[in-house]
Amino acid sequence: LPSGMPSALPSGMPSLIPSNKPSSTYSFSPTISAAPSSSPITSVELQRRQDITTAVTAISGSATIDDTTTPQHTALAWLLFDDDLQLNASSPNLGQRYSMSTLYFATTNNGQTTWINCGADASTSSCSSESQRFLSSSSECDWLGITCNGSGEITNIDIRENGLAGDISVIIKELVSLSSSLEGLRLSINALSSTIPTEIGQLSNLQSLFLNNNNLVGTIPTSLGNLNKLSILAVGNNGMDGTIP
Repeated sequence: LPSGMPSALPSGMPSLIPSNKPSSTYSFSPTISAAPSSSPITSVELQRRQDITTAVTAISGSATIDDTTTPQHTALAWLLFDDDLQLNASSPNLGQRYSMSTLYFATTNNGQTTWINCGADASTSSCSSESQRFLSSSSECDWLGITCNGSGEITNIDIRENGLAGDISVIIKELVSLSSSLEGLRLSINALSSTIPTEIGQLSNLQSLFLNNNNLVGTIPTSLGNLNKLSILAVGNNGMDGTIP
């Protein structure tokens, strides 16, 4: 397993002590009450973990974060324990780094599978530059297919034809937190499934959307009509029906 994988996640209470890492799997205990780690955890570190948990819970909701099977839960654990940057709740890029790690775990079955290029596991996924590898210690702005503006905010996500599989609705819902800056989303020619959620209409600055050549079903939500800046839409070669709003 790659070194950037999480081992356990506290429920957000400062009195809970996480178990040692690394873990041999990507699964987690619902609550962490295991024996303390070999080195004492300071009150500052416990506060950091609680504050980050509170911050991402505001993005995804407590039910999602508390569910140990969700990619959001896994992404939070990675941020807390295994991200080399060791951000805190006041870090300006915490939210988008959480969203991008959630995208990765949502499209790799919580890290059980990988991508063709620049997945977290270097032994199974090639990458022309290690700084582009997802979950690496580099800025998320340097990760494969991610473009940021001068302020370090994500403006474009282009991860096409790279073996992504998973529920598109999970991805879209988590990208809402990037709505103020995200202008382009291209996840075409992958194996994404499920239906496009109504939350797509909250990506108010989106100018281009490419979801073609996946395994999407259902209809295009009417909320897509709220995207006044959207000029390019590609959703062909899926299993969807109905009309474009």
